[in-house]
Amino acid sequence: MKNLILSAALLLATTTAFAQKTDTTKTQSTKSTQTANDQDRMFVMKALEGGNAEIKKGALARSKSKNPEIVKYGDMMENDHHSVNNKLKQAAEQKGYKVSDQLTAEAQKMHSTLDKMEGEAFDREFVRQMISDHRQAIELFKQQATNGTDQELKNLAAGALPTLETHLKEIERLHGNMTNKTR
Repeated sequence: MKNLILSAALLLATTTAFAQKTDTTKTQSTKSTQTANDQDRMFVMKALEGGNAEIKKGALARSKSKNPEIVKYGDMMENDHHSVNNKLKQAAEQKGYKVSDQLTAEAQKMHSTLDKMEGEAFDREFVRQMISDHRQAIELFKQQATNGTDQELKNLAAGALPTLETHLKEIERLHGNMTNKTR
């Protein structure tokens, strides 16, 4: 009888410990999945926000700049970022992520600053913003390509990186040309 009670107590303790461990593992797994989903969702949101800003700034460059190279670059911004944004939106919709075409308050402020400028002042500020924006975008896309959890989004980020790097190289080249002209 004593052995039966001892065996029952041992079985109960083992079952309880196993159940607690299983619950802890499920909780950790759920938290890990949630964090991964949050990272992927945040990437989509930030990438779309940045792309929307580049599209609008590209349109400004086409309409405000007198520099044919800046106008051409603005056209490239509109076309290339529309393409990436369309892919991001499609992926986001499939995953049930909410997306918006609205600019953030900061992006709207930068756009407004550009919109009030003319001539060479516009070109200088446009180039400055493009360099900064593309450095940030490259970091964002590299982070997703390396650390993202959703394979489709990782591939999308990795696939867009060469285009973003080309944008940065081109705007840095334009910046160099503008700097050499003012000397």
